[in-house]
Amino acid sequence: MDAEVDPDRTAGEAVCWIDQLCPECGAMPEGAGAQDPSVPCWRCGAVRSQATGDGPVGSGEV
Repeated sequence: MDAEVDPDRTAGEAVCWIDQLCPECGAMPEGAGAQDPSVPCWRCGAVRSQATGDGPVGSGEV
């Protein structure tokens, strides 16, 4: 490990946003929908908090 890097300090932003994507169309939420999963998707109108899918379109589910 690099001696100059503090392993207890977080830097930058989270790299994985996949849990925030719309489970129906895969759109990244915008505006209020980015923080509130009950806000309908701007693209298709699906509500993330009520979605039955396990992940966004193309996530490998069969």
